[in-house]
Amino acid sequence: MSRKILGLDIRHDAVSAVVVKSGIKETDIEAHVHIPISNHIYMETVLAASLKTIVEKIDISGSVCVASFPANEISYRNIQVPFKGRKKIKKILPYELEPTVPFPIDDLIIDFYTLDLDDVANRHNLIAAAIEKSRLQAYLETLASFNIEPEIVTVGGYPAALCAANHLNIHENWLFVDIDTNQSTLFAILSRGICLIRSFPIRSDARSFEMESLCTNIWHTLYALEEIMGLDFKPEGVFITGCGLNNSGFDQDMEQNLGFPVKRTDFVRDTGIIKKHADSQLWNPQQMDNSFSLALMEIEGTNGLNFRKGPFAAKKFWEEHKNNLIKTGILAGVVLMLAFFNVVFDSYFMGKKLTVLNNQITDVFTSTFPDVKKIVDPLQQMRIKIQEARKNALLPGVTDNNIRAIDILNNISKLISKNIDVNFTRLVIGAENTVISGDTDTFNSVDGIKNGLEKSDLFKKVVISSANINKSDNRVRFKLKINL
Repeated sequence: MSRKILGLDIRHDAVSAVVVKSGIKETDIEAHVHIPISNHIYMETVLAASLKTIVEKIDISGSVCVASFPANEISYRNIQVPFKGRKKIKKILPYELEPTVPFPIDDLIIDFYTLDLDDVANRHNLIAAAIEKSRLQAYLETLASFNIEPEIVTVGGYPAALCAANHLNIHENWLFVDIDTNQSTLFAILSRGICLIRSFPIRSDARSFEMESLCTNIWHTLYALEEIMGLDFKPEGVFITGCGLNNSGFDQDMEQNLGFPVKRTDFVRDTGIIKKHADSQLWNPQQMDNSFSLALMEIEGTNGLNFRKGPFAAKKFWEEHKNNLIKTGILAGVVLMLAFFNVVFDSYFMGKKLTVLNNQITDVFTSTFPDVKKIVDPLQQMRIKIQEARKNALLPGVTDNNIRAIDILNNISKLISKNIDVNFTRLVIGAENTVISGDTDTFNSVDGIKNGLEKSDLFKKVVISSANINKSDNRVRFKLKINL
């Protein structure tokens, strides 16, 4: 069974959407669109306009939506806790985060995942991410106005980093950098697991300043990582993507500044998952990799950060369709009840009608055979009486020849060819013979009628008594005598 997945990547400088059809045999990209955003101030208004363009350009009906929101609107913290159980971590996490975030903890939606790292002194590492409820609600309300209800809401760039970790031939320690026009998000990967997430602004007024700002922030983040994790983290390479990569020489300049290899991602090419692509010539990996990785996250069932929790939890099927299901159930119950009563009423009236018919049969039998006093099965008894009557139904005046008039008519009907044009005007059945009068088209037809009747076992002899042409209608008048 195939599914449609909508990957919707929302950023301050662009909105990208891709529709992927995933089936048992193959996975195809049905459509995609990239909408640049120039006005960053009124984000909800601009987002609504972008979504309107998207729903006009591509068909998203019946699709499962996975969305990501701007990474710079989310706070990230590396935390150590004394236990691994997810339920226990959920209970203690707000208290651990409260001193470190600039918002009231009750105003945040929080999610986390644990890191597969060596624990120190029974302290377990995890990454927590938090977004303001008001911001999340504003995004979800804008999406809902276009009938879009994402099942997963995650961090922009995070699914792409997961996709790179799972599918690309990577080194032990490396970086994934999602680069927008004015913002970048860095994901530090250790043993194919994301161990640090940081989002920071970059200067974009000139290329040299942009590169300097980006690389400086990367080095500062790496120093912070070593301090936080207590690790000697030396990246062996960087993968980059994002709609901020407009210059073809960006990765070479970045590689020269950082001192280790830098490569651009192309998940459609590198993962080999997509078999068909509707608009492959218009596909720009830097613009579409993030939205494609969102769809891939749903297809592969990858678990990760998801802010659809608590009051923002995605509605379950029952909750979403409860009223409609109840109404449908009531309607189905009424229909079944009416059908049941209809069967009962039909059975009742059919029983009464059967009783009336049985009484009528009995009355007919009694009036026809008044001598029969004991009536058990009037229908069967009537059949027997009819058979007896047939045996005694002889031709008029016949005493020793048991030939019925109906048998004579049956033989005449069967033995005269259907191809002969004949009209019978008179039939006289006597004790010893039968006389047939009529007219036909030719004398040969008269002979044909005679020859056909001679084949009967009931008729001893067939004689043409007369055959003359009637000048008024040019037809042959004939008379046949049949000896029985």
